[in-house]
Amino acid sequence: MKRTPHTITISGAGSCRTPALIGTLMQMKDRFPVKKVIFFDKDLNRFGKIEDYCRLLLHTFSPETEVVVTGDMDEAYCACDFVFCQMRVGQNTMRSYDEKIPLKYGLVGQETCGPGGFAYGMRSIGGMKEMVDCVRKYSKETWILNYTNPAAIVGLALDRLYPDDHRLINMCDQPYSMMVSFAKILNVDVKTLRARYFGLNHFGWFTALYDTEGHDYFDTLRDYLMNHDFKPYNAEQRTKSWLDTYLRVNKMMNCVSEYIPTTYLQYYFYADEIVKESDPQFTRADETILTREKEVWDVCALARGKNELGEIPVLTSPVFGSMMVEVAESIAYDLNQEFIVMTRNTGLIDNFPAEAVVEVAGTLGKDGVRGIPYGPVKTFYKGLMENQYAYEELTCEAWMEKDYTKALQALTLNRTVNDFDKAKAVLDDLMEVNQDYWTLEKRD
Repeated sequence: MKRTPHTITISGAGSCRTPALIGTLMQMKDRFPVKKVIFFDKDLNRFGKIEDYCRLLLHTFSPETEVVVTGDMDEAYCACDFVFCQMRVGQNTMRSYDEKIPLKYGLVGQETCGPGGFAYGMRSIGGMKEMVDCVRKYSKETWILNYTNPAAIVGLALDRLYPDDHRLINMCDQPYSMMVSFAKILNVDVKTLRARYFGLNHFGWFTALYDTEGHDYFDTLRDYLMNHDFKPYNAEQRTKSWLDTYLRVNKMMNCVSEYIPTTYLQYYFYADEIVKESDPQFTRADETILTREKEVWDVCALARGKNELGEIPVLTSPVFGSMMVEVAESIAYDLNQEFIVMTRNTGLIDNFPAEAVVEVAGTLGKDGVRGIPYGPVKTFYKGLMENQYAYEELTCEAWMEKDYTKALQALTLNRTVNDFDKAKAVLDDLMEVNQDYWTLEKRD
């Protein structure tokens, strides 16, 4: 059956992820055809590094697709069916502050967890609100697929700001990435795998893994991870810091082995160890610029002035790009495919606050997200989640109310901090460098 093509807007189009997203979109164009792609970025100079390459891919594989490049929000959002959102408010300059400032105080310097994640979240909420308001000015029907980090804070804030907007979907590709890695270990097709999972974004656990034929792989996988180093599916392309991240899954499971934890939990359980290994002068922001970004820019530079693709590599993404297209496909054609989704709890985890935004297995179709009920979680995990949720909720309230005290409370609660003095010191420094993005007021 021929599928109706769509108009999509890529928000944050200057990301180094965009070329592989376009390559994946072309790879999957029969499943999700596009009649128009609108590339939007407030910094068109950044998009300029990849524009020729993206245009060449579209011209080669889908010449019928119209291409628009714009820095104007109204042009970007006035008439699209889907927004693929991957914005990074403040770009790598602010990411560098997010990672380096906490390390001054012996705290984890990471872009989505701890104080860095707090600062990034405060910037992202404002950027996302501006985008959603512009999209909804023109259409209530446009699907907004948001992959902007830190997804836990952004997703919770957007749920508070737009509680009835069921076409605003917050997603994360990290559980998807882990499942691709699981499939490689098990030597099975990831498309056949299904999981059960509970938690908050970047703060969850896999509790079951099976295929569409009913074969149970969980115990086999758990036994493997108890006895072998966990490696990502693309280990040969990863830097040492990323490989160490996966190895800490093994370390966590040597302590508590009933479930398989997400990689990001390492920052909460091994904060001191990670800080000790970190270089305050060279963090992942620097590493990304010198590795992943440089590799992408170098490939894209080959397309400058070219009318034919020739021997230029076609970049694709088996995780981020594939998931983004599969999610859009499942919604557009009401396939109700299963993913790990973010959604308001409302009884999915029945001993956790109903208003929390949790991450569980669920389906996506024309009615949006439908979470699969998980049931109760055990005391250990519930306690961890309640502490993390309190941090996320206070962060969102601090942004909405511009409340310094709530921000301080949020950071003090965060498991990577747990210290009023350090929380205050790092908050004050982060406020200083983020003045153009968010401000807080001290009140009696």
